[in-house]
Parts: sequence; C-alpha cells; structure tokens
Amino acid sequence: MMVSTAQEVLDMLLQSPNLRRSNFVDRVFTDEPILMRGSQMAGYVPPRMQEMREMAFTPEGRGMIGAQLFTKQALFMEDYEDDIEYHGSFERYFPTYVDMNDRQLRGYFSWRSAIRRGEETPKAPLSFAFVHLYELIGSIGIELEPIGRSREGLTRAEQGFLAIEHFWKTHEGTYPELQRYVTRWLRDYAVWHGLDVSYLAPYVNTAFDEALISLTESLDSWMAATSQKKPRKQDARAMALAGADRPEEERLFSALDAVSTYRPRVSRLYRDRPETLRHVTCSVIAELARYYEKHRKSGLVEDLFGSSQAFPYVMFMNAVFWTGSPHEDTIYEISPCNRYGCAKGRWYHEGFQTTATRSSKLGAILRLVDQRLRVAIGYPHPLTKKDAPKYLDKIVAEQIEARLAWEADREARAVRVDLSQLAGIRAAASATCDSLLIDEEREDEAVSDAAAAASTAAVTVSTAAAVVSAAAKTPAAVAPTPRVETLEAMAPKVSAGAAVPETEKPTDRTGEFADEGPMTGRPSEERTITAAGASSAETAPAPYGLTTIELELLQSLLDGIPWEVPAGTSLDMLVDSINEKLFDLLGDTALEFDGLVSGMPAIIDDYAEDVREALSYE
Repeated sequence: MMVSTAQEVLDMLLQSPNLRRSNFVDRVFTDEPILMRGSQMAGYVPPRMQEMREMAFTPEGRGMIGAQLFTKQALFMEDYEDDIEYHGSFERYFPTYVDMNDRQLRGYFSWRSAIRRGEETPKAPLSFAFVHLYELIGSIGIELEPIGRSREGLTRAEQGFLAIEHFWKTHEGTYPELQRYVTRWLRDYAVWHGLDVSYLAPYVNTAFDEALISLTESLDSWMAATSQKKPRKQDARAMALAGADRPEEERLFSALDAVSTYRPRVSRLYRDRPETLRHVTCSVIAELARYYEKHRKSGLVEDLFGSSQAFPYVMFMNAVFWTGSPHEDTIYEISPCNRYGCAKGRWYHEGFQTTATRSSKLGAILRLVDQRLRVAIGYPHPLTKKDAPKYLDKIVAEQIEARLAWEADREARAVRVDLSQLAGIRAAASATCDSLLIDEEREDEAVSDAAAAASTAAVTVSTAAAVVSAAAKTPAAVAPTPRVETLEAMAPKVSAGAAVPETEKPTDRTGEFADEGPMTGRPSEERTITAAGASSAETAPAPYGLTTIELELLQSLLDGIPWEVPAGTSLDMLVDSINEKLFDLLGDTALEFDGLVSGMPAIIDDYAEDVREALSYE
C-alpha cells in the first residue's frame, strides 16, 4: 500500500504544470529516474527487515545458537518480497541473514522473489544459493516455491523434496558446487520425513549394495559346499571333482563383475571360454576368502569393502539446520544392507562403510586370474604379466590345474558318434551275423522270412480289397473286378509245418471265428499272422535298446531317488552305454557326472523332459 501511494505522489509531481514550464522539460534524462521512492534508496531499510534484525539483539535472541536464530528469522521473513537490483558480492561459510549488511540482505530477498516467480535471474553470489537451500531444508516457504510439477496429491514434505530438487536442477549449471551437498541433503530430507524410497532412486546406488549382498551370500554358499581339504594331485578323480561347475557360479561371477574395476565379462577370454574363466575366477575368490579366514583378522569382503555396521550419523551435515525438537524413533530402510535409524533423538546409519565405487584391489586379483589362465591354456592373446604375492599365485595355479583336469576328464568321457559311418557299420555287422549262423538258425531265419512275407501279403490283400471296394462302386462296364487271394487262404503257406485246412477259418485271440467280409463289400478286419499261424500281442521291448539296469538308473535319476550300482557293474561304462543309445534321440550327451563327492551322474537339465517323455514316465 505504501509503495502504491508513493508512486502516485511521484506521478502527480511529474504532471505538475509548473514543472512542465521549467527548463528541465527540454532535457533528456537516462539510466536513472528523475525522482526515486525512499525504498529505492541505497540506505533505506524496510521496517520488516529492521524488525527481523532486532530479533538478534533481544534477550531471547542472544541466548540462541546460530541455526536456531536463523530458523526463527527465516520463518518471520517467509513471505517477504523485495525488488531492487543488486550487483554486489557476498561470500561466507555457513551464511545466514546476520552475516549480510542491509544492501546484501535486500539483494537476497529480491533475488529470492524473482526465483519464486519463475523469472530468469542473473548470477547471484553462491552464498545466496546456500541460504535459500537452508530455508528449503527447514521446510520454510515451501508453498511459495516452484516444484516443477503439479502439487495435487502431494504432502508438504514431498513438495519440500521436489522444491529442493527443482532449485538445484534449475541452477545446476550456474552453481555446480552445489551437487556434492544437495545429493546428501536430498537423501537426508527423505529419511527425516519418511518419504517413499522411490524418491531416492537417483541419489542412492542400491545396485552396488545388492551386488555386495550377492557376493557375500554366494561366497558363503560356495565355501560351505566345498571341502576345506585340498585333493592330492595323484587323485585324478578328486582333482576332476574339484574343478567341476557349481550352481553358485553365475551369481558370484555377476557380483564380482559389478564391484570390480576389472570386468571379467568384457574380457576377450570370456567370449571364447566363458565357463572356464567363470569357474576359475569364482574358485580363486572362494579359496582366497578361506585363506583370509585362517590368516587375517578380517574377511575378504570386509577387507575390500568394509563391514556392514551401524555408525553415528549427522543429518544435514554442512547445512544450517535446526531440529527444534528431537525426532521420534524410526527406522528407514533403503535396502537390506542400507538403513537409517533414530533412537532417542540420535541418528545412526547401518550399511557398508564404502563409497560405493568399484574395488581396484579386487580388479587386480581378477586380472591376475585372467592373465594366468591365458598362459595355462596357450591363449593367443596374452595379458601383460604383473607380480603377485606368492600365496595368491599358488591359489590361482591350483584352481587352474583343477579346472583343466576336470575339463580333460569330461572330454575323455564324451561320446561322439559319426552318423555318416552308421550305414557301413550296420552292413558289416549284418555280414558278421550271417557268417556266424548255424544250419538250424538259418532254417529258423527262413521261417521268419516267410512270416515277414505273409505280413507283407496281408498288407497287399488289404490294399487290393480297398481297390475292389472302390471298383464295386463304379459301373460294371468300366473294368472287371480283379481276383484277390484272401489272407486266410495264404496263411497255410506260412505256417510252421502244421497244415491248416482251407475249410477252417482262422480264430482271433478269444478263440472265436473272425468274420470274412464279402469281397464286394467292406473288407473284414485284417490281422498279422505269426509263424505259429495266430495273432499275438507281445510285450514291447525297452525303448532305444536300454537294458533293465539302464532303465533303473534313468528312472532313479528322473525321480531323484538314490540308486546303488550293482556289484560287478562299471558305472562309467553304464553311463557311456546310455549316452550312446540316447544319442539318436537327443543328438547330445544325456548324462554327465555332476561333480559332487557322491560320484553319481546326473541328467542334463535341458534334456530331462525329453528323456522322461521317451521313457513314458508320468
């Protein structure tokens, strides 16, 4: 109201006839007004600002600490606006209103007013930006601040978080120094007010924490499943089992790749030998962790990344912040290994005491494994050799040797069939069988051939009957009906010596006579005649030529039931035989040794359902 009245007085004076008749009318004035309001003068101090300054000199104000006094003054000036131009400087550590002179104070409030209106402002002193952030951290003037989105449905705390974030993002290019402070203050603001964890997604590296959890859990699982006693080099079987694949490998390898400066997944050797590099890397880390347990005060993960512990925490560090009253007891969990808590007004942070950066020490270990493995297998693209402690070199060498021994053992057990040679093998086997037959077996073979011929004739009869049936439906003048000899008439020719009278009809399995349907109508049901002259349903042989023992082994593996190898039976030969018989079905090896101490084979997961279906197991 006062500003409006002063402007009206100025306008009235400028419109005065006496002033128009003066010599000043013809002059041109620029860059400054002819007359100024009192509020525009450099020495003018608004009454509200004077009252705010007097707060520091009252008995109550003299007993306050700096943060408490700043908060009280900020609440008093929460909606204050000013409109003067300020081109001066102001720099302080932990700046507050008390540190500003009158001109700087009016310049700050004018700059803040322009920001609240969303206007583009010239660069102000950096300390102005910090004072404004202190206000927002204390949730002062939140409703007057732009937040970059609609306020509908948002709580006051959520609006405060967005106001801090919007101010920082808007002035990030002008004040790049703010980033190191604002990212922590945003996290503290969300924790203090209990906001949803989704607000912290851009400012907290939860993926790194999850990778450390995976590293710890998979490493413990690996060490628990493996024996602490190392196999002797003379025991080839134990060496092979020590280098076998394990179910924890993929999770452990992924965690190592996420927290190490040297990334084994992008290694050239991983593209060519992924399973080899993965297993050796994981086994080396597991053995190194076991070594740390025996010879060091702290474990491997703790040595690389610190331990997950609770430490005292200062909320809004490096900011002017007044709590007013102690915060209620609470726990704010960002991830299973990253949580904040408050107990009796004291805050603590529980988690890995790390900067959430990849470990260069771990990277050196993983690179050493890659380099030594390339040398051991004669890889054509070696890495530069670097020195390493003797104990680490020994661990790497042992794990490489165990893995290569396992791969050599698996290679020796693999069954490979050249399908192009099968025809020649069958022909040679047939010739060998013919040469070993005795006279009686040759006679039996002749009878079997006759039975086969009878079966073929039966098919011919059925085909001919179908032709006759089709011909019966056509006019008689088209073609004469052919004469077809029935199967019953052919049966005596293929009997095993016993003559069957032509007047008798063949019987079915129940002993009743089979119908002989007329030749001109629908043909009767045909049956295959055995060498004895009667049809029979023999028990089907085992699929793919599997023996009873082989079926028992497959069934126990499919059902997960322990199976004991019969005395005098070689398990290796039994597995090789099954793999050979199932090769036509799968085109690959069906069984492989799972690498466990039990020494039993296992069905490859990709083929388990195919084998189950082939053997008709429900």
